[in-house]
Amino acid sequence: MIVVSWNCRGMAAPSAVSELRSICKYLRPSVLFLMETKASNLSCVRLKRTLGFDNMFCVESRGLSGGLCLFWKNNLSVNVYAWCDSFIKARISVTNDIDWEGIFVYGHPNYMRRKELWNELTYVNNNLHVPRAFIGDFNDVISQHEKVGLHPKPTSQIDTFRRFVDKNALMDLELQGTKYTWFSNPRNGFVTKERIDRVLANWEWRKAFQHATLSALPAVSSDHTPLVLNVKPRGKRSGCFKFEAFWTDHADCGNIIKRGWNSVCNTTVDHWTNLTRRMNSCK
Repeated sequence: MIVVSWNCRGMAAPSAVSELRSICKYLRPSVLFLMETKASNLSCVRLKRTLGFDNMFCVESRGLSGGLCLFWKNNLSVNVYAWCDSFIKARISVTNDIDWEGIFVYGHPNYMRRKELWNELTYVNNNLHVPRAFIGDFNDVISQHEKVGLHPKPTSQIDTFRRFVDKNALMDLELQGTKYTWFSNPRNGFVTKERIDRVLANWEWRKAFQHATLSALPAVSSDHTPLVLNVKPRGKRSGCFKFEAFWTDHADCGNIIKRGWNSVCNTTVDHWTNLTRRMNSCK
C-alpha cells in the first residue's frame, strides 16, 4: 500500500494538477493526502474523479488559505473519526492486514498555533499500543541540522516539537531521495532548505510494518517535495537476517538478546559451532 502526502500550495494551478496526475499514474497510491489545497469541496470532488480515486474527505479552505483533502481507493477501508483545519484522523483497514491509525497533519505556520496542535495531538500512555503514524507537513524540525538558511530555527520551537515526539513515543522514518523537503525562493542569493515534511510512527506501527520505506519526489510545481510512504513494499522479504536499529528502542530488546545468546552453550563442540548456534538462537 502506498500513501502519498504533499503540500501542493493550491490546486488552482494547472501544473499542480498535472503533477498529481503523473504521480498517481506512476505510483498508483491507495491514499493521497493534500495540504493547502485552497479549494472548495466541489473542486476536490472534481479532482477525485480526475485522479481516479473512489472516496474522499475534505476540510475546505478558509478564504485563500488552508484546506486539507484525503483521497483513497476501494481496496482499503478508511474511517475518518476526527478533523479540523490542521489534521484529519482516520482508521485504516486493509483485508488480511493490521489496522492502524493515520493522523494526517498540517502544522500551522504560526508557532503558537502549532504548539496548541502538538498538545492536542498528544495521546495518553494507555493509547500507545495502537499502531499509529503521523504523516504530513509539520512546519517544524527535530534538530538544527534539518535546516539550512540565513537564520537558525529558534531553539524553543525545536524543543516544543521534540517534546511532542517524545511524549507520543514516536520515531522518525528515514527519508530517502533528499535531505530536505521544503525550499524557499532565493533571498540575497541564498535558498533556505528545511526538512519539515515527514512521517512519525510509534513502536507498534513500526513493528507491524518493519519494511516500510519513505522517499521524496522532486519538488516541481510546489516548494514542497511529495512524500511517498510505501507501507508494505514488494520484494522486501529476504532469507538473510538483518538487525533493525529501531528494535533497540524497545525496553525488552537487551534482555531478549541476552536470553537468546545464553540459551545455547555446549562445551562438547568447537567454538565456531557454539557461535553459529548462538547467532541462530538470537535470530
